[in-house]
Amino acid sequence: MTPKVIACQVMLNELRALMPADWSFESLEIGLHNRPRRLHEALQAAVEAADGNYDPIYLGYGLCAQATVGLSTRKSRLVLLRTDDCIGAFLGSRQARSDLLESDPGSYFLTRGYIGDGTGSVFDDYPRLEKRFGQERAAAVMQELLGHYRRLVYITMPGVEPLESDRLYARTHAANFGLDYVEMEGSLALLKQMADGDWSGDVLMVPPGECITLDMMMSNQPPRCEHPAVRNGATEP
Repeated sequence: MTPKVIACQVMLNELRALMPADWSFESLEIGLHNRPRRLHEALQAAVEAADGNYDPIYLGYGLCAQATVGLSTRKSRLVLLRTDDCIGAFLGSRQARSDLLESDPGSYFLTRGYIGDGTGSVFDDYPRLEKRFGQERAAAVMQELLGHYRRLVYITMPGVEPLESDRLYARTHAANFGLDYVEMEGSLALLKQMADGDWSGDVLMVPPGECITLDMMMSNQPPRCEHPAVRNGATEP
């Protein structure tokens, strides 16, 4: 069967560039990350629609506030990233993300994909807040949302020329909210590993009949977690 990719819009372009053009691609809106339960439901619905018609089903997601925990299939393999979120994917590994946040925990990250549709970053809430509360109150709410962040890190990707409009977006919001602006080149290593079929380390393959667990995402030895329909002896949707 032909593989299918179900990805967040934030990394869809990178995955398309690494995977064959004749694979099936589907994207889900970035804003779903703000409601992990809704993201989980949307992912499970997309997975169930593809299950048995495509194999494997690649998920362009990490743990994502545990929205991927509990996802399961009956017939197709699931392949996804063992990262806390998309930032680990853009930095090349879960460890790279962890090391960077350990050395500078006050980093807020942006990529071309996060900026793309105007719903992917905390800064996109500001116009709505300003309209509702006024400039002074909106600024105070934004400062509260930004919390401990001290710098804005714009991640560029190898071989992809950054859009000047994206740079302007990142620089402007950094200046408006008192954040240091930093550019950093990311890595396609982890996404390429998944695309190349090396399902080890930070790339997880979940067989049919098992569901994704938190332990599975955090360790290298996935425990069993059978899909209820399989556990009860059913083999058809």
